[in-house]
Amino acid sequence: MIKRIVAFSLTALLAAAVFIFTPAFSFEAGQIPQASQLQVKAKDLQLVCPGGVYKTGGTTGTKLGSFEQVGTGTIASRFAGPSGVTVAESNRVLTVSDPAGAAQQGSMLLNANQTQLLGGASIAGLTGAACQRPASEQWLIGGDTSTGREALLILRNPTAVDATVNLEIFGRGGLVKAPGLTGLSVVAGKNLVLPLASYVPKTATFATHVTSTGGAIAAWIQQKTTHGLTPTGVDYISPSEAADKTQVIPGVFLRGTKDAAGLMAANADFADLQPAIRVFVPGTKDAVVTVQIIGATAKTFGTVIRQTISGGQVLDLPIAGLADGDYVAQVAANVPVQASVRLSRTDKTKKPVADFTWLQSVPKFSSPVAISVPRDGISKLSVYLPETGRVQTIEVAAGSNYIFADDSKARYANLIVDVSGAIASIAVLDSKNAGGTVKVSVR
Repeated sequence: MIKRIVAFSLTALLAAAVFIFTPAFSFEAGQIPQASQLQVKAKDLQLVCPGGVYKTGGTTGTKLGSFEQVGTGTIASRFAGPSGVTVAESNRVLTVSDPAGAAQQGSMLLNANQTQLLGGASIAGLTGAACQRPASEQWLIGGDTSTGREALLILRNPTAVDATVNLEIFGRGGLVKAPGLTGLSVVAGKNLVLPLASYVPKTATFATHVTSTGGAIAAWIQQKTTHGLTPTGVDYISPSEAADKTQVIPGVFLRGTKDAAGLMAANADFADLQPAIRVFVPGTKDAVVTVQIIGATAKTFGTVIRQTISGGQVLDLPIAGLADGDYVAQVAANVPVQASVRLSRTDKTKKPVADFTWLQSVPKFSSPVAISVPRDGISKLSVYLPETGRVQTIEVAAGSNYIFADDSKARYANLIVDVSGAIASIAVLDSKNAGGTVKVSVR
């Protein structure tokens, strides 16, 4: 009897506690809770540089599957953060620390690029690239794995999370089917180097689509060329702009066209000294493409190229018959396309006689944008103003920081670097992470 009374008392006390302490709320059936708006700080800006050029085969050049970095390259950078905002570099990765989110991101806060001059027996030339903001998707429009050419895909994961990478490669016949293109692991804080000849052997024309889940990555193709036993160029192919009906590629600076013509006439293997524009059609519809090569002066008249390219295919269009001079390539199509330009610099009096760079399409900007200029060589900005169709060439001082003024003029720009006749290109970018407002529903 006592147990029953105690149990009844405890039950009564619990019921009273629930009645007293349960929070009061009311709702109607079918009512949807209103979403709350939260202001989210943008992720701190991070720029990743490629690091030293990779040499295949290790120290001796004969070790299968071995990729050894040669040197580290030279970084040119500019940081201009407000009080309390700092930047640190570790392993060719520059990271801004902005706890309060006080800085406006972009190239005025931080910009960086890397150059490296090589003159070895197996690799010679000038490499250059803008340091990248890591992303989950990149398109690399360029590359060649035909005889005497080597294309290495470099993937860098600067995050603390492992990344899983999938590749799609498109050639003249469309999407390439090959084993090993999916489920590639790039460990947190590490690099992965893949010889693209494993997927597209002896292929002169292709485009590479890189997507990642988990950690965001940076990606380049390191392209190397050898004619016979003589190295004749090396450079990075950087990510291109997203597909659009209009693409602009500044920096088509033609030099040594007569020397190139002589080498091509004597040996068909030098055919890639002729400049060409590579166009990729990522959709299923055919593209009617018009390429205008626009000169900077009245003496450089340029040319026009028209071509129909099937959906999903990549094609190289030779740029022929132009004299030495400064040009910009503008691509227009009836469907979105992507494009790049292969540009060689030839001089028979130098060893090696040639070097090359791959110019990518670049984004349009109108707000203030800054770029750091490498300390070595001669650097010139190639600028295209779409409203007037004008092409500008601006020589900039070595080691300086160039800032495009805030005059609301739309521009596209590439920096062309010449060191002792070797050539590289650096895209003018305004890298930033997005913040903003997000809606959160509590159910």
